[in-house]
Amino acid sequence: MPQTGSRASFLMPYSISSDEHMIASRFGHACVEAVHAHTPRPQPLMIIRTCTHAFIVMTLTGGVAGAQQASEHRDDGPWSGSAELSLVATSGNSNTRTFGLGGEVTYAPGTWRWLGRVSYVETEVDDQLRARSQSALVEISRAFPARLEMYGRAGYQRDLFAGIARRLTTEGGLAYNAIATAPHSLQLLAGFGVTREQRVVGDNRSLGTANVTGRYRWALSETSALTEEAAFAADLSTGNDWRFTNEVAATAAFSTRLSLKVSHKLSYLNEPVPGFRKTDTILSAALVANF
Repeated sequence: MPQTGSRASFLMPYSISSDEHMIASRFGHACVEAVHAHTPRPQPLMIIRTCTHAFIVMTLTGGVAGAQQASEHRDDGPWSGSAELSLVATSGNSNTRTFGLGGEVTYAPGTWRWLGRVSYVETEVDDQLRARSQSALVEISRAFPARLEMYGRAGYQRDLFAGIARRLTTEGGLAYNAIATAPHSLQLLAGFGVTREQRVVGDNRSLGTANVTGRYRWALSETSALTEEAAFAADLSTGNDWRFTNEVAATAAFSTRLSLKVSHKLSYLNEPVPGFRKTDTILSAALVANF
């Protein structure tokens, strides 16, 4: 019987130090060895789950050293951001590959704050592209007294996993910092918007929305955090085409610019594209460059 090989790799597009290279190698080898210990023919979902367990173990064993190193080189300038890259691949009787890329940039010189965010995910099976998802978000906000903010944002999404060829969203409203005491923070956003959606099959959609978003962050240490962002969009036209998204992520830093991240994202459409399901989920493990 021919042997079936399997690889899981996590790559960064910039030069790293010897310590960061050792950390990345430990993470990748831990994933591969753990996968082969459980089954001779691993699947992509099992690779991700096993890498999640490896991430937790490495976080517990390496977080103290990373916290000490990162805290000594912290920069509190107006610019901040991150870039992440993940890759899961299997080869043998079947070839599959899932590739993910994302980034976020924030500029906060004073009372104004600019946020930009992009993400990209694609899946190939036997060298054939099966699905692809692209998204971009631009958000501008201004702080006022009494924990209040005014915000406006615009987004673009192409999600072939859910049958969405193009989705354009605009939204504006008020935000309230409900919790602003370390180590916890909670921001609530409420506003109104417009969504225009082009679908691969069926009728296109154009609807007014009432939007509610919650952003929570728990700083577990100086260099590790648990975050969650949940968003609900109510359909003001018919009331039936409402949407919900929720993303939970755990991040731990091992140096001043390199972190490990495990995230789970859920997307729900109450009226999905014909032939597609209402719910999509993405579970990923990635290396993150912070700047």
